[in-house]
Amino acid sequence: MPIKRFRTQRQWHNTLMMVWGTPFLILPGIIVGASSGSFRLLQGSVVVVLLGVIFAAWRDTRKKAVYLVDDDRLVLVDKTGRREVFMTEIRDASLLDRMAARAYLRDRSGPTNPDAERWGADFIRFCTVDIGLRSFTLGGARRLIDRLPSAKTDLLLVRLQNGGDLLLSPVHAQDMVDTLGRRHLQM
Repeated sequence: MPIKRFRTQRQWHNTLMMVWGTPFLILPGIIVGASSGSFRLLQGSVVVVLLGVIFAAWRDTRKKAVYLVDDDRLVLVDKTGRREVFMTEIRDASLLDRMAARAYLRDRSGPTNPDAERWGADFIRFCTVDIGLRSFTLGGARRLIDRLPSAKTDLLLVRLQNGGDLLLSPVHAQDMVDTLGRRHLQM
């Protein structure tokens, strides 16, 4: 079978939160400027908004990855390196949403796991979607983001025979689950 390539999802939650917050940051400057004639607060607000949007957009676009499914292996590539997982190493693959992925990570990296930090970094290394752990909003808008229709898109949990786990974020997660299942059955 030919190699199948999966693109990763790109979601703009941090940038959207900054854009939604813009009126609340700009409006006080307009009101103070109109009533006092001094528009310094408005100028400061505009600078804060522009810097916030730029920083949020940078945070939303900085992770990139590619997933390749070959006959006998799953190849994961990001800017820090490459990881090959043979089909015989994969136990199963299932779909998750952001909240379930966050809960799974918290459950597996609890106080009983001495390597929790390393395991958590390996778990989300190839996931390009912010599951609410590294968001620009510092968790303040996590519930709002979790309710967005775009946050309901499926992530892919790949569990390995050695007890490891990988969280992936392909655009077509169900198609990737089907492909992994077919290739795994052929082994």
